[in-house]
Amino acid sequence: TLGVCTYWSGSCKRCYGTVPQGLQQCVHLAMANTRILQPQHAQVGRCSCVVLPPRSRRQSCLPVRSLQQNGSKSVDEDYIWTHLAFPSYLQSREKYKKEVCRDFEQAVAAAELRQAVTEGDEALESDEDVEHSVWLTIRREAERDAATEPLLSSFLYASILAHDSFERTLAFVLSNRLANAVMLSTQLFETFHEVLLTEPDVREGALADVEACMERDPACTSYSQALLYYKGYHAIQTHRIAHALWQRGQKVMAVALQSRISEVLAVDIHPAARLGHGILLDHGTGVVIGETAVIGNNVSLLQNVTLGGTGKEHGDRHPKISDNVLIGASATVLGNIRVGEGAQIAAGSLVLKPVEPHTMVAGSPAKPVGAVTGNPAVNMQQWCKKLLSYDPFSGAWNQADADAADNAKAAAAAD
Repeated sequence: TLGVCTYWSGSCKRCYGTVPQGLQQCVHLAMANTRILQPQHAQVGRCSCVVLPPRSRRQSCLPVRSLQQNGSKSVDEDYIWTHLAFPSYLQSREKYKKEVCRDFEQAVAAAELRQAVTEGDEALESDEDVEHSVWLTIRREAERDAATEPLLSSFLYASILAHDSFERTLAFVLSNRLANAVMLSTQLFETFHEVLLTEPDVREGALADVEACMERDPACTSYSQALLYYKGYHAIQTHRIAHALWQRGQKVMAVALQSRISEVLAVDIHPAARLGHGILLDHGTGVVIGETAVIGNNVSLLQNVTLGGTGKEHGDRHPKISDNVLIGASATVLGNIRVGEGAQIAAGSLVLKPVEPHTMVAGSPAKPVGAVTGNPAVNMQQWCKKLLSYDPFSGAWNQADADAADNAKAAAAAD
């Protein structure tokens, strides 16, 4: 439950008695930091060097404070619990900002309030209420899935149901997916959770992104599915955390996270790149986003999209993607150019020039092929019949085919 194993199996170098099993540990090991030897078949349940009062015989070992009161060698209890028992994110809150470690009573009251919300309640209006609504939906989905799939019940409990907030769940999922021998999951959890609590833009972006997955991806059947399994979503959220660290000046850690994302998720996003809210990275494999790239709100990108620079010049050299843009699979956008709001880039296109708003471009190099109505990033309509009448080699249109496509579109709209 606490996220750390407190089981001690060894013996005291001084007394060679069995080290107690549980939270308490041998006072000699705590004071002298001695080497733990192999377990001995000695008296089980307590250290033979510790003299217990008659009424405390049932305890495995005296607490450190009791030892100090009885005149034993002084041991700093805070040192023991800080350095020998728990990771730092479970230690004293004095090292952190007040908003990181929430007040216990307030947390309990908030949990009771969220638990009281039911499916039939009125629509929630504030951003905080929307956040609670999404989080409650995720918990209900996890409870349902755990009941139907017993094999995954432990995983679902550890990932979602054991946590009291969306921030803790997301930090847990990301830290366990990206952990390695250098960056342990507990260390990553501490970093991720702190950023999610202290950076509202990161938290709000993560919530908007999980809603985008549910809204735009027909293969996504639940919020919890995107939160637990979608590597495109995981890559975007880890980038948001890395970007926050980059902005704070922790560039070494930010670049380390970028490398880890690329290694595990096959997505390479420079931590200096700026991303808006409501980003859908569908499938995600092979996506590359450069250092000075900017992506607006409600943008959808498919696999193998590249937002890159040209040449070796420094400075602002990557594309700027406006709001509500759809970029198809394997599309490449190069240079410091702007893709206008509501534009669409067809799959496999090579874009080297700016794209006007509400315009669809296709080909290599890409050329305008028609106007775009509505929001292409939400509609996710990646082709149109009009494209069938376009000859990319001559750049000419077959007018009869184009007229037929327009008539069919008008008839469908009338129906």
